[in-house]
Amino acid sequence: MHNNINESLLKFASNKKNESIESAHYISTTKLYWKRFFSKKSNIFALAFFGIVLLTFLIMLAFVKYSPTKPLSNINFVRNLPIAANSIVIRSFEKGKELDFIREIANLENLDSSQIFQIFYDSALDSGGELTVTSDIVFLQYNPYDFLKALSKYTDLKLNIRPLILGSNANGIDIYSRTLISMLYTFSVILIAIFINLFIGFSLGALYSLNSNKWYTKLIDSVANILNAIPEVIWIFVFSIFIGTNWWQILITLILCSWTQFYEISKHEINELKSEEFILASESIGLNKIQIVYRHLFKLVLPSLIILIGSRLSTLILCLSSLAFLEFLSETNNLNIGTIFKEALSSLTINPFYIVTTTILIIGFCASLKLFYNALSATYNPQI
Repeated sequence: MHNNINESLLKFASNKKNESIESAHYISTTKLYWKRFFSKKSNIFALAFFGIVLLTFLIMLAFVKYSPTKPLSNINFVRNLPIAANSIVIRSFEKGKELDFIREIANLENLDSSQIFQIFYDSALDSGGELTVTSDIVFLQYNPYDFLKALSKYTDLKLNIRPLILGSNANGIDIYSRTLISMLYTFSVILIAIFINLFIGFSLGALYSLNSNKWYTKLIDSVANILNAIPEVIWIFVFSIFIGTNWWQILITLILCSWTQFYEISKHEINELKSEEFILASESIGLNKIQIVYRHLFKLVLPSLIILIGSRLSTLILCLSSLAFLEFLSETNNLNIGTIFKEALSSLTINPFYIVTTTILIIGFCASLKLFYNALSATYNPQI
């Protein structure tokens, strides 16, 4: 019996071209994160702003020439030098040796063909002066930097001092060097302390959340509650009295009393996350608590901790500044930003650029860092 069989079914299948299917490429989580980060213009602005501020600060550091703690010279004439952009000043002097000495240098310069220094105005000698000849106070208008050059000509002093960008303070210390180096020290200490506090706070928060019935976790929580009950600035004052106010002592103080906010955030968020299915699944496949905490929970809590970094920076700057205003920091060689603020305020009428420059640098750095960390956090967890 002959069956009608379709002969095409007996042939080998020919190689057909597969329809073009877009091959899926594996993208690492890191690349995916940065791709998402740069997809928002606000994130690009935050990164650019932070980069510009940081680059500007590093470039400014490259121009630091003088010591931030030692005076330019032991003589009084290097004190309160003006800024380089406006080096001609009017200063008041009592009649005496200092005034006579400046006039003597000016007279010697008047006889020199290569004159460097001159007194532009002398209220006791020039007609129309503000004060009469019999007054004990005399006003001179002159260039202090030219006077220092002339002083080097007629004495053994070698004062190779170029006009200073921000002048000098009442102790004869270069303000530019002092401001930048103190900011570098202060921000470095604070940021190191913040990241250590972040790790300590998260670790203790995770320890409490996963072992809340243990006696040692109750002790940790009690210590945190005690620290939170009193303003942080008071704790910093207390610890500074007993530990000290050098940079490494300040670092220890901040580590001891500034971890509680990271602890509270970590504790509450881990309490909400520990009953999630992926945590239970991780336990079922044999992961121990340490692996679960640092492999899974840390990534989920990190965005909230990153946001806190910006606000902590501003808070700790305020706390450290308070140490100087309350006379906890009185040494000239203590490079704390509070010392700089106090000096700048005291010389506001003489050199307003001191406080203006310091304020702009601090606000710029804090604002840019906060925007950048907020952008990082929002990209990591868009729900925040």
